[in-house]
Amino acid sequence: MRFLGKLVGETSFWWFAIGIPVLFWVVLIGFRLTVYIMQQIHANAWDKRREQVILQEVRRGRRALQILAAEHRTALVAKAQFTDTTDALLRNEDILFSQTSWNGQSSVRHSRLPDSVDVLPQTQVSSAFAELLQTLTEPLSHLPQDNPVAVLLESSSSLPVAQVRDLWQQAWLESDLTPHMAFIPGHGLMAIDHWLDYSIQDKAVLLVIALQIAPRQPDNTAETVTGLLLGNRITQTTLPPIALLHRPELSRPDPIALQEKIDQAIDWVPLQATALQHLWLVGIPGTSEGYQCAIVAQANPPLASVDPATGIHNINEFLGNPGRAAPWLAIAAAAQAIRQSPAPHMIISGEQDSDSVWSTVVSPYASHKENNA
Repeated sequence: MRFLGKLVGETSFWWFAIGIPVLFWVVLIGFRLTVYIMQQIHANAWDKRREQVILQEVRRGRRALQILAAEHRTALVAKAQFTDTTDALLRNEDILFSQTSWNGQSSVRHSRLPDSVDVLPQTQVSSAFAELLQTLTEPLSHLPQDNPVAVLLESSSSLPVAQVRDLWQQAWLESDLTPHMAFIPGHGLMAIDHWLDYSIQDKAVLLVIALQIAPRQPDNTAETVTGLLLGNRITQTTLPPIALLHRPELSRPDPIALQEKIDQAIDWVPLQATALQHLWLVGIPGTSEGYQCAIVAQANPPLASVDPATGIHNINEFLGNPGRAAPWLAIAAAAQAIRQSPAPHMIISGEQDSDSVWSTVVSPYASHKENNA
């Protein structure tokens, strides 16, 4: 101020000494406050979008399929027709013993369908398809004529897959069923996971046909034929469901990874940690890492709530390995068991030609409507 020739007592001094710094700091604070508000708006918008994505993904994960019909036939059947053998499976009735296999090998430990002796595999498959369609005709006939049927055909047999598919098409034509039938790609529970992601709003019902008849290596195997009719909860309102099949979870053979997937499968329902009453183990060889991981998981919640004496059913031990039909046989048995006693079932199954393990839950039907996520 002295260089400018100003006195301290003049007004211009205070403008220079106080006014300009105050103005500078007000502008700076205003600019910083504007930046802060914009950051908050962006963060709030991101949080809101994140909550929406999480909610949408949880809803998507909790999609489930209606089980409209469940049929299975194993060596426990006393006659050729499909009959309810759920009680025998729940009792772990042992029918795995040494006998002559379909290809003439003697002293092979396995279980065979009762009408498979001296019958050609293609004849046996044709008869099994015809009998299965007889039991499924009643629910399929109630569907509208324009309601398509998507078929997932699973076969582990000495017959080529193409021949098994032709035999199924022939049986379908001879059954005089009117809905349009078309095969879908995929295999195992991966097909269910894919269906829940991409076909949940289709009007089509999903018909799973799984069989193991005359396997190439019959040792420690189980011959079985299984049929499951599944519907989308959003679009299917004609047939009353008997149970729900929830989203499956795939795990590598590691105790920690399997435990996480079991917990996630329970959360998709959702269920309390003590709600499970039955555990089905199927398609997992006793010498595999996946089986050892499953044994470890049985000691931890939620599987710890299952009574080992009455609630654990290892199909491989008392019936044999059902091959590609493994998860479907357990799902069908669980669905039929729920008809008698409504309680959730956990299914841990192996994947054919892989060490991976699947975990899924079959639960009693809930009346609440599926969301559109």
